[in-house]
Amino acid sequence: MKKKSVILVLILFIITAATACIYLLGRDEPSEGCLTVLCEGNSKTVDPFSKGLQPVSGVLINGKGEEKEISGSGVPLKDVITLSGIKEGAYQSAKIVSSDEYAAELTADEIKEDGKAFLIKDTSDDNSMTIRLIVFGDSNSKRQVKNVERIELS
Repeated sequence: MKKKSVILVLILFIITAATACIYLLGRDEPSEGCLTVLCEGNSKTVDPFSKGLQPVSGVLINGKGEEKEISGSGVPLKDVITLSGIKEGAYQSAKIVSSDEYAAELTADEIKEDGKAFLIKDTSDDNSMTIRLIVFGDSNSKRQVKNVERIELS
């Protein structure tokens, strides 16, 4: 009986390891500083900062209602979507997703609004360059996304 249990556990371990390898090898991660834009089954990898950076500054509001002044360099989210070849009006909302699958959703109207949603250059703990979503004037601080990897338009 004990021998059968050991064999069963070994078989389950091999199946789990094989599944993990297939998943990890199949993931399509963009290069550092780039992100993937998905719309209607099509995907395009873009460098959001290729057209140049502009100064970005404004006020962020955390969950406690406290305001924090932030400034940096970045680009409007709508410009990044346009850079990917998606026309304005081809989507109703965007889901901005980080490397750990944390996500925030914005409507097309919020994306179009000047001075509202930006992607800025950020630095991770290991000093590599990452991308961060900033939504100014938003009382929902959970829509600030660090380490952005993709934008899913619907």
